[in-house]
Formats: sequence, structure tokens, C-alpha cells
Amino acid sequence: MTKIKNEQLILASASPRRKEMLSSSGIPFYIVIADIEEKPLENEGGHEYVKRNAREKALAVSEKTLSAEFILSADTIVVTHEDKILEKPQNKDHAKKMLEALSGSTHLVLSGYSLFQNKKEIVSRVIETLVTFRILSAREIDAYIKTGEPFDKAGSYGIQGRAMGFIEKIEGSYTNVMGLPLSQVLLDLKDFAGIETYTQIDD
Repeated sequence: MTKIKNEQLILASASPRRKEMLSSSGIPFYIVIADIEEKPLENEGGHEYVKRNAREKALAVSEKTLSAEFILSADTIVVTHEDKILEKPQNKDHAKKMLEALSGSTHLVLSGYSLFQNKKEIVSRVIETLVTFRILSAREIDAYIKTGEPFDKAGSYGIQGRAMGFIEKIEGSYTNVMGLPLSQVLLDLKDFAGIETYTQIDD
């Protein structure tokens, strides 16, 4: 069992981007990484998959803790217009195939997140964002892969990194594409956990 520090919130994620976004909101939290197998079930759609992953991550961390802090977990995937789930690439060839599939088309980014306390689910949501890529040349794809950036990112790209120039249009939450629909998460933390950002605290 892990003894958690006296914080209000636990972030069940190893993602540096989620950590950075939550930190920027002025909310104190402590990280406990969830160790679960992330693999779609047979005939499982993207919405169901990310919501299940988020729930399982939160529950896994709940089982490792001794305290009653709120636990926030999240999972993000990319879904092509052909309804194919794209997670993190396994190797260079896998990353290349993903980027070729995204080139010149619109895809869906899905982030599921859950808020748990005392091993019980308080709220879970799936937020979606439409992202359109311009047509990418083979040279651009190869050069981007050589940077190493695609390998820890769903869909093989990071919207806040070197791939930002690939994006023609976004419909929906920008931070959702980074891995956490921050605006909606902050509303739920306030409404369901009484945890507020520094921007909401009176002078």
C-alpha cells in the first residue's frame, strides 16, 4: 500500500503534459501511476475504450492508497475517419503508417477521464475534438519521426510540439488533444470535489 501525502488530489497518470496542465491551474496534487493493461476489447469502440481505461486507472490507484483523496485519471486516443483506434506507436514503421493515415484527413481525438474517491466513481466523461491535418509529404513524415517526438503520443503526434504545423483546423478543446480536456475537468473538480483553481479563489 502506498501512503499518500496530505494532498487533496491524486493524478493517476505518468503523462508530463497532464502534469503540466494541472500544475498550471494552481491545484496541488500528487502523482500515483496506474499500472493497467491498455488494450481494446473485441468490438469495443473508441468512446467505450477510453472511458473504461480511465475508470480502470482510477480504480487501480484507489486500491494502492490508504487515504480518501480524490483520484483523477485520464486516457487519450486518436480515432481515424475509418473508426480505427490509434494509440502510441510501437516503432518507426507503425508511426509512419499512422501519420500517413492522418495526412490530408480529419480525425477524432477522444479523452476519457474519471474522478474517484474511496474506490467509488464520482464522474466519468469522454470529450471529443476534431482535428484536420493538411497533406503531409513523405519527407515531412520521415523527418518528424526522426525527432523521436511521435513515440509517446497517441496517433504519433503532439499538437503542442513539432507537429503543430501539420494541423489545418481544430474543432473543440485544444487541451483535449494534449491529453486532458482541462476546462471541463476543472469544472468537475469544483462541482464534485470542491477543488478550485487559484483563478476561482476570492482575493
